[in-house]
Amino acid sequence: MSCDDELDLERLARDPLRFRRRVLELAPDEELPIDARSWRDAIVFLETGEVELECRVGGCRRFAPGAVLCLLPPVRLLRNCGGDRVRLIAISRRTLTG
Repeated sequence: MSCDDELDLERLARDPLRFRRRVLELAPDEELPIDARSWRDAIVFLETGEVELECRVGGCRRFAPGAVLCLLPPVRLLRNCGGDRVRLIAISRRTLTG
């Protein structure tokens, strides 16, 4: 894979015994409180829309489509800050329990 190749998320998570794929969509202005346990070991790809991550101490950072995110502390909140629907794809390793 070169820097010019697109990342094929379907191929990345093709092995359902080793990887888990989750898709999350947020409507405009919708917020999602972040529970770090739910996102441990996940790489999150922002496929469409714009999000803002808010940290526990109040700082915020905005991300556009194509961003790769890690939703662990100090992140406390994910917010759809644009006018379009947000689509996130999370890939994580499967554990014995899930």
